[in-house]
Amino acid sequence: MFANLTEALKRRMIQEIRYYWGQDPQYRNTLVPNIQGKFSFKERPQQAIILKSQSASPYQMAADHYQGAVVSFCYLTRVYGQRGTSIEWIRENAIAIQANNGAFPSAAGVYYIEVRSEVIDVRGVPKEKLVFYIDPLLEVIDERATMLGPRLYEVSAASYHPGSLRVYEMPGSIPYYENVNYTADPTTGRITLESPMASDTYLSVDYRYAGTSTGPFPLPENGADVDAIPGVVLAFGRRAYEGDIMAVVIGDRRQTVAKEYGGRWEMSIDFDIMARDVYAQGEITDRTLMYLYTDARDRLSTEGIEITQVTMGGEAEEIYDETGDDYFYTANISLTLMTDWAIHVPIGRTLLRAEPNTVSEAEMAAGLSDDQLIEMGSPTGLHYAETLNLIEIRDPYFRDRTKTYDLIR
Repeated sequence: MFANLTEALKRRMIQEIRYYWGQDPQYRNTLVPNIQGKFSFKERPQQAIILKSQSASPYQMAADHYQGAVVSFCYLTRVYGQRGTSIEWIRENAIAIQANNGAFPSAAGVYYIEVRSEVIDVRGVPKEKLVFYIDPLLEVIDERATMLGPRLYEVSAASYHPGSLRVYEMPGSIPYYENVNYTADPTTGRITLESPMASDTYLSVDYRYAGTSTGPFPLPENGADVDAIPGVVLAFGRRAYEGDIMAVVIGDRRQTVAKEYGGRWEMSIDFDIMARDVYAQGEITDRTLMYLYTDARDRLSTEGIEITQVTMGGEAEEIYDETGDDYFYTANISLTLMTDWAIHVPIGRTLLRAEPNTVSEAEMAAGLSDDQLIEMGSPTGLHYAETLNLIEIRDPYFRDRTKTYDLIR
């Protein structure tokens, strides 16, 4: 974690300083190419800014680093048989959600992400690069099935994923079991009941169906993608490989999806500034120091990088050419900053429903009538209200006004 964090901060600081000096017409071409993280020059440059990380100290925010629970529309999970290292983390895209009037822009379901290697056009040159495809398995919850006949019903999708169908009699949310209460065909989405339901009931179904596949999308190494799945930020690292498959699970509402552990690091970074001209060295040092302490401070603070102190070290001169008695001049800027770190540990599966009986007991009870259940001594705990000495409560407002009653059992 320390190496990844410091490396990311160094890249961000180099990017920020290059952005600043890239707007200066005098130093744009001579200085910006030499703002680097290492002394990787074949020849000593005329002007350069070299960034070096020195030290870091951790700040422990909690005894076990636990920060709290993460509530989100989406979370990342692995696929069985895959290493799942291509995507480092995912987050909600707040900008996309805000642009969609606060609603999540992608439908609920499981979005499978497969990494492939393909030849794509890169600025007019064909190159073999890693790309990824999105294969969604969309989720439908509590849909009222369309009645085609006394025993025949149909889901709205043309077909559904085998094994994903759940059928309930409503109201009451009484579960039906396949090959006991009904039979179904995944290819047509049709459900055939063993017996017709009462006139005041209807059929509710949950299922998943295959959505439209999309891609290919370029895989950004050490970068992020915000377009492949609207509303989701996919952050890729340097461990992506061909054939890897991961999955992003999206719900229809925010729920607890992970536990967050984190803390804070205080880091010290040094900038070595060098130039052949003593006046250029002084100007570069002074302007870089003031930019870091003013404009860059506000810009980086919005990203969670807090600059707490900027100091300037001593100046020095070194021999550039002994024969020509030529020198180059150096200066040092020390930067202290603080940034947070966090990792999310996915909770994974969520409990949608709990049954007091085993699946075999529930399936057996689903195939019996009420009279048979009572004769068997209620092995599944199901009773008539009368056998428990309970009576109906009728709302007095509706008494004698209509034949429809509000019943509480």
